Amino acid sequence: MGGLKTKSDASNGGEWHASMSVALALGLGFFVLTSVAGVLGVGLIVGYRNTSELLTQKAELIIGAQRQQVERYLTAASDQVDFIASRIASDEVEPDGSEEFVSLLLGAVSATPQILRLQFIDRDQILTGVERVQDETVPIFLKLGDDVDLLNLVNSAIETGKSRWGDILWREEYGQAVLNYQKPVVRQGKIVGVLSAWVSIVKLSEFLADQEVEFGANVFMLYGRNSVLAHPLMAFGYSGLNRSAPLPQQDRFSDPIVSAMWQPNDRFSVAKYFLTGTNTRFVAYAEWEYVIFFDELSSYGAQPLTVATYFEAHDIIAEAARLKWAIIFCLVMAVLSAGMAALIGQKIAQPVRRLSDSAKRVHDLDISNIAEIEGSFFRELDEAARSYNFMLDGLRWFELYVPKRLVRQLMRHHTGKQINSSHRDVVIMFTDIVEFTTLSEHLTAPQVALFLNEHFAGLADCIQRNGGTIDKFIGDSVMAIWGALEHQDDAADLACQAAIEIARWIKDFNINKRTEAGLLHPVRLRIGIHIGRVVVGNIGSEGRLSYTVVGDAVNVAQRLEEAGRSLGNSESEVNVLTSSSVRSALVKPLEFERIGAHKLRGREELVEIYSLNVN
Repeated sequence: MGGLKTKSDASNGGEWHASMSVALALGLGFFVLTSVAGVLGVGLIVGYRNTSELLTQKAELIIGAQRQQVERYLTAASDQVDFIASRIASDEVEPDGSEEFVSLLLGAVSATPQILRLQFIDRDQILTGVERVQDETVPIFLKLGDDVDLLNLVNSAIETGKSRWGDILWREEYGQAVLNYQKPVVRQGKIVGVLSAWVSIVKLSEFLADQEVEFGANVFMLYGRNSVLAHPLMAFGYSGLNRSAPLPQQDRFSDPIVSAMWQPNDRFSVAKYFLTGTNTRFVAYAEWEYVIFFDELSSYGAQPLTVATYFEAHDIIAEAARLKWAIIFCLVMAVLSAGMAALIGQKIAQPVRRLSDSAKRVHDLDISNIAEIEGSFFRELDEAARSYNFMLDGLRWFELYVPKRLVRQLMRHHTGKQINSSHRDVVIMFTDIVEFTTLSEHLTAPQVALFLNEHFAGLADCIQRNGGTIDKFIGDSVMAIWGALEHQDDAADLACQAAIEIARWIKDFNINKRTEAGLLHPVRLRIGIHIGRVVVGNIGSEGRLSYTVVGDAVNVAQRLEEAGRSLGNSESEVNVLTSSSVRSALVKPLEFERIGAHKLRGREELVEIYSLNVN
């Protein structure tokens, strides 16, 4: 029954697909026949779980102990900085290079051998500190000058006003990278300087080497995911390091276990099936198998620090040897049934699940983030996948031309209903770039398109964040509406708030991105806002409809935008002119400047005009 080719099969070049109904029938029958083997496996499962939990707890204890050691090592340095900063803040000591202050620094460095340098830098960029030179601690007094790293350290600490572990620094005078902890020192409510400690990477590697000797653990640390921060091999330095490459690359490190940590390993290992619930990696090297336990420290720098240790897998899973032969026996009995069940379940469940997930994204109109569904071994699922992918291609084109928010609102309010045109009070906004032709005349066509796309994206974000709907883009202009799809009591407030945010966006663009866009002059914008009764509904022909608004109020909003040429402030980056009806409709008052009653183009009656303060 399932092997017969259908018309659909022929249309696909004769490719055969199994019937889901036949597969389910065979699978269920097979599951019944193998149920006895499942009962026999219950005892083994209980034993496996107990052993797995014990091994997992052992792994967590091992890496937990290493993590605590490293945290104590690093925290000792930051504690010294915090202590000295508190003494300065409480006026117990003056950070002025006096013998008392230098003695305090010397004592702190002597008590914490991991500190390579402890220093205070005041607001005049004068440095007073203590550093280690060949197992001796000596005071240092200097002016920062052009030391970029120190200047950046001080400026960032003063700017943030917070204590933190900073980026890795390469220090040429020591020939090594350092971890740095910095703390702004506050006295009487003012930051008087920055106190920082540099932790030697070499000393940290020596510390890890001591851990290896004491606990028999191969301990190392990563900076982020791709750099080795500390390792016993780095205890006497590491060749090839410099300012551009202050740390060794993990995938080229001298320790082959460390360098293979993130590489895929498909080799069978019993350890993989017993060590669960912890961060583990399995590395194959020659004929040996190694297991790496790791954990992250997230508060000691710009990148998370990874503390890791590795052992031979055999040493870790010795407790599991008792179950080895019992597991093999159970697997031999159940391998056919488990394999068949897994294959059928995966082949059926995965496409259905993917189709369900993708359908939900379509419901949410998240079309751009939906991947096409792969074909399936089963005929019915394969046909459904091809039909769905064909539909998805059409929806992607549809999404480019129809506002997503508009469709969502129509779906929410008019599902299964015909949309009838109606009269409604709506707030309309028009925007227009001042002298766009002059602004863009020196740009290429791609540059103009890139600038307009970024401009429209910024305006659309401000409008949609304040409940507005983009009706259309007209050249370099935007038309947006509030209250068309649903009643909004504060429609006027939302439109004015959107205009204020647009003004902020334009100001930020002119400061930070104008030159990147290739514009010689700042972007200036005119905005007109009006509220009035319009016709709301589907306007157009049978094959091409737009859900939009038409009426005299639309014309008034556009004319207000045009009036900004003569009535707006020529020095302002954004001029927002509104009618008196907008000002009257506000729920919360805003600051306006009365322009007066003026005659707009194409209209006989005067319109009372106000300028919205967007500063």
